[in-house]
Formats: sequence, C-alpha cells, structure tokens
Amino acid sequence: MKLQLTKLKQALKTTTLRKRTLIFTQNSFLKNSGNFTLRMRNVAILLLSAFFLSCEDPINIAVDAPSGGGQFATTFTDTLTVSRATVMIDSIVTSAQSGAVLGHYTDPVFGDVSATIFTQITLPIDGNTGGYAALTFPDADKDKAVYDSMYVYFAHNGFAYGDSTKPVTLNLHRLTEDFVKGKKYLNKDKLGYNATPIASKNLTYKEFKRSAASTAKDSLISFKLPASIGNEIFSIIGKDQSSDIDKFTAAIKGFALTLNNNAQTVYGISMALGSSAPVLYYHAQGDTVGKAMSLTFLGERFSEIKTNRQGKVLQNIKEFDSVPAQLTGNITYMQSGAGITTKILFPTLNNLLKAGNNNVAINKAELIIEPDMDKVAGNLRVPPQFVLVEIGKDNRLKKTNNVEDFVALDVATGTQYIADFNTTNNNYQFNFTSYLQDLLNKKKTTDGIALVPSFVSTTSSGSTIGIYNNNVSRVVIKNIKLNVYYSGKK
Repeated sequence: MKLQLTKLKQALKTTTLRKRTLIFTQNSFLKNSGNFTLRMRNVAILLLSAFFLSCEDPINIAVDAPSGGGQFATTFTDTLTVSRATVMIDSIVTSAQSGAVLGHYTDPVFGDVSATIFTQITLPIDGNTGGYAALTFPDADKDKAVYDSMYVYFAHNGFAYGDSTKPVTLNLHRLTEDFVKGKKYLNKDKLGYNATPIASKNLTYKEFKRSAASTAKDSLISFKLPASIGNEIFSIIGKDQSSDIDKFTAAIKGFALTLNNNAQTVYGISMALGSSAPVLYYHAQGDTVGKAMSLTFLGERFSEIKTNRQGKVLQNIKEFDSVPAQLTGNITYMQSGAGITTKILFPTLNNLLKAGNNNVAINKAELIIEPDMDKVAGNLRVPPQFVLVEIGKDNRLKKTNNVEDFVALDVATGTQYIADFNTTNNNYQFNFTSYLQDLLNKKKTTDGIALVPSFVSTTSSGSTIGIYNNNVSRVVIKNIKLNVYYSGKK
C-alpha cells in the first residue's frame, strides 16, 4: 500500500501518515453485547480483513445496518506523538549471566568500549541435586593420585563486535581480591588482579569462532596453568576446603580475563555449564591412564564494561540524564552493557478520546522501532532482540520484588512484548494492542518505557524474559512509529 509521507516540524514526533476512516452503521448483533471495547474489536475484524487484503486505500467502506443503532468508525492513525529521549540508567547488572565479554574496540558513534571478565573457580555440579558437589578422588584413587597438569578451557558464545580481522592477545590473570558472596556486580565494578598474566595466547577471529562450534576440548581456547596453581587446587582435593563451595572459593581465588589494550574487537565467552571450565588432570600411581576432574565457572562472575564517549554525540551524558531527541538530531540511542537506552512516551494518546466519546476500542496497535541502517556495518550489528521495561520519572528501571517491570504480555493476542530484529523490514515490531487499551482506559499508567537488550529462556514450564547486559551491541534509532487501528462511535 502506498502511503503519503509528511515530515513533522516537531523533532519528537514520528513520521506522519494520513488517516483512513472506515464508516458503517451499528449492526443489531452489537446492541446486546456486554462491553463496548469488545464489541468494537469484534466488529472491526470484518473491516480490518478488507483493509489488509486490499491493495488500495480502503476508504468509506460501508456496512448496511437496518437496526438504526447509530454509526461508528474504524480508523487507522499513525499521527499519535511518540516522544523519545536517550537515557543513561544506573545499576547495569552483569553478574550471574550465561555469557561475559572482554576486549576493546573503538565505535564511530559511541566511542571507546572496553571490557574485562572476572570469575570464580567453583566446584563440580552434582547431577542429581543440581548443587555443588565436593571435590574428591574416586575411592580407587585416594592416596594414589599424582598431579599431571591443569588447563582452563573457554568457549566463545558467538558474540564479536568491532574489527574481527585483527588478531588479539587473550590474557589470563590471577585475582588478588575476593568476590563478595551474593553481590550483584555492575558494569562499573572491578576486582584486583595481578598485572602479569599467568598465561597468554594470540588468537584470530577464526580461532574464536572455532571454539564456539563444539564443546570438545580440542576445539576450545585452552590455557595450561602454571604447576604452582594446579598443585594448589590438587592439594586440597578431598579435604575440608573442597567439601563446601564457600570454603573452596575462599581458598582458591579466581581469574580475570583481558585482551590487549590495542585490540579492536570485543568477544563474548560462554560461562554456562558444559562450556568453559577448569580441568585438572592426574593419574594413579602405577597406572599410565590419565584422568580428569572438571570444575566450573558457575559462581560469582561479571563483566566490567567501560566506555569513553569523548568527542561523540553522547559525550556529556551522565547517569539518570535524559537527552531529548531534538537535541541529538531527532535520533536516539541504545547500547547494551553501557546503560544507554531509549525512553518513549505517548503524550497525545488521549486524542483518540475526542468529541466526548470515551468508548474507544484499540483493534490493533504496533510499535515499530526503525534503526539507522547506515550505522550498521561489518560486526557492528544491531541487538538481536529488544524487550520493554517500565521506567520512572527519575530514569530508573521500575522493579517489583527486585525484578524489572517488564511490559510482558498482550492479553488479547498472547504475544510477548519482545521483538526480534526483522531482517526483511530492518525494524523491530511490538504488538501493543492490550497495553495501549489499558493506558487509554486508565487501567494502568506509565512514566515511560525503556528499550533494553533481552533474552528469552524457554523451559518445560514456560518462557522467561530476562535482561541481557553482557554484550556491547548498540543501535542508532532514527524513528519510532505507533500504528493504531481503533473503533469508536461517531
């Protein structure tokens, strides 16, 4: 369908398209329906079917109704204002996630980005209970085990950002500072570590990519640890320090992972069970067969993510700042892991309630996020997925019982308010029908909605939405549109 485009003078408004109205007379089957919103939504199905199947603009499609119950109209509009701003939020939690990032690159829009991984070494997992298991030798090997070596294996989770043609140096450091048990670590947190690496390896993107293809040890990135560290762990196997996770992590400090300072890529590392892991090798006296004991990285872990936006459009933004779109060329921004998000509001939504008519049914509403694809090149891809979170006037993400207030589900359609990037249309599309209806009917209020990076975890009991901060993907947003099909009495 061809739509006529008209640019708005106000920078906060989205592109304006002309309205189309479908007018018909109320049919008798509506008169006894219980709820006006439901009645309008039901009858609009006939009109919307004609609208979507037509190749021309469907204007003034009439339905004859002998009952004489009055007229109502089904209308399409995209003239509702979507005000937006770039916001820097606080408390960017990067701990206890399945992935972590490390490296450095220079972004032409967002400036310098660097990341370091901090992780504990933790005990094996008990397959029966799901908890930590004591680190002990099999009965046959007790008092006969001889230390051979210890390796650490890392799996790439597929994330790479920056210039992946340049090789990097991956460094493994020993921590000098303990984690705080149960603390939620943020992107601005860090721990002390020895500046001199205990192991280093030069790697290409091809080698990182290979390490994500398989969990086989010969495919992963591996470091052989100094014998002093391996023997330190070996010496407490089967003793009190290895029987309890708190005692073990108090005895054995973890690692920091860094890339060389002049690297031009940020890589993601999988910290999930069955991927990255420390492995200790030994043999029993009188036996030449090597044996392995796998540990885990499932305890405290996080990514420190630092940014330097000097000389860039957001160089002066600070925590809780809100920069209106008209101050940044009617462009807004989002950067995972750095706390940069776009906040949106709908200040003219009540314009739908005009001429004293408070009975309006939202038949269909779509929120469409349009990235500036000119800012996408090579590995600088847009985030694969967005989720929507309520945000306060103070520009803090709203939480209930310490869980973010996700705009989670469209009741009418059963659709999650989460959107994958559509590679055909180069946009993100959210079904917004029930949410907009609730705002219009004053069943809920909002101080704004923030776009944040997300993931969906699906299990046998259902799907869970979560915020995923452990990457540095970003998006430059050139436009946000709200398309609404609604019905109301004329």
